[in-house]
Amino acid sequence: MLLFIQTDLFAQGAGRGKVLEGNRAYAEEQYDEANDKYRDAQVDNPESPIIHFNIGDALYQKRNYEEALKSYQNAVQKTNDPKLQAQSYYNLGNTLFRLDKWQESIAAYQQALKLNPADEDAKFNLEYVRRKIKENAQKQPQDQQQQQQQNQQQNQQQNSQGQNEGKEQQEQQQDQQQQGDQSKDQQEQQEQQQQEEQQAAQQQLKPGELSKEDAERLLEALQNQEKEAQKKRQAQMRGRVRVEKDW
Repeated sequence: MLLFIQTDLFAQGAGRGKVLEGNRAYAEEQYDEANDKYRDAQVDNPESPIIHFNIGDALYQKRNYEEALKSYQNAVQKTNDPKLQAQSYYNLGNTLFRLDKWQESIAAYQQALKLNPADEDAKFNLEYVRRKIKENAQKQPQDQQQQQQQNQQQNQQQNSQGQNEGKEQQEQQQDQQQQGDQSKDQQEQQEQQQQEEQQAAQQQLKPGELSKEDAERLLEALQNQEKEAQKKRQAQMRGRVRVEKDW
């Protein structure tokens, strides 16, 4: 809950009408218009802590927390009224919490309670912020552990991916080498076949050289001729046999 001062009890005279117009616009949730009216009033009364306080409220509702913080700090510095100081510290606590400045937010709520110990909203917000800090402290190691696990899993996946890529590359190289060996074997076989065919053709073209079959046939023919010649010689020898006469 954000505290808002409906009536300017401290800025009497100059600028008071603009403050009231700003209050009406604020109540209607017209925060831009309310901020403009407060700024107009501040021209006439720049030292009014109430105007600084209400400008802070309008800026807070617009989620301009950095500028709202400055306005509340000015309100604290420019007033000696404990009630306004307590309200300003309370709104400072809310604004600091929105800015994730939790420790400073606790300090602001503590100041508000020091000035107004009966402020139940300040007590509630103080305990709420303390609980959030404690929960965050307990959660932080868990988040770190989860982050470490995620990083470890990511590294494992990257290593596994790298190994798979290396294995695939090695298999691809082996396949290429195997294909190259097969191509080389085929080429050698073709060259050997061509060489054998070439040698066979050359052997056929050489004069005076006979194949094994032709040599066997020629040998058989020569043997047959030799047999015929031997028969003829034997026949001639019988014809010239001398018969001894018995004298």
